[in-house]
Amino acid sequence: MTRTIKITFLTAAVLGLASGVYLGYSEANETSDLIESGQYFAPTATAANFARVQFMRADSDHARQAVLLQIHLLEQLESVDKTFHAYELAFAYIRLAMVEEAAGQPEAEQQALALARARYKQTQSRSEDMTDDELKNAVRRIDQALGKL
Repeated sequence: MTRTIKITFLTAAVLGLASGVYLGYSEANETSDLIESGQYFAPTATAANFARVQFMRADSDHARQAVLLQIHLLEQLESVDKTFHAYELAFAYIRLAMVEEAAGQPEAEQQALALARARYKQTQSRSEDMTDDELKNAVRRIDQALGKL
């Protein structure tokens, strides 16, 4: 083997190794981020489904307890992971407002809607506020879609 072929082979090997390390590290980082973001899916989905079922089938007190449990879980997850999505909390507060409306508690309903709007604004780029009915209808549409599954 000539000296030129040895240098070419060695250069190609070093470049291949360097690019492989870089691409492997990048891929591993992306996979790690994906797995980390998915770790909250099961507990939040379970709590949300429980709150939805309690809202549809239980009395106001049990529905309120289920929604408050969901809100508490989501707030704890948010305190741990700052990239947590605020829209899940917005929907939980809207559901709480719907429970309070069904229970005849207008002050508690308005307080929950105010918290929902604050959370919803964090996730939306729209500048205008949604009405109470628009917020509640969004949750009803989601409930109808989930009920058909």
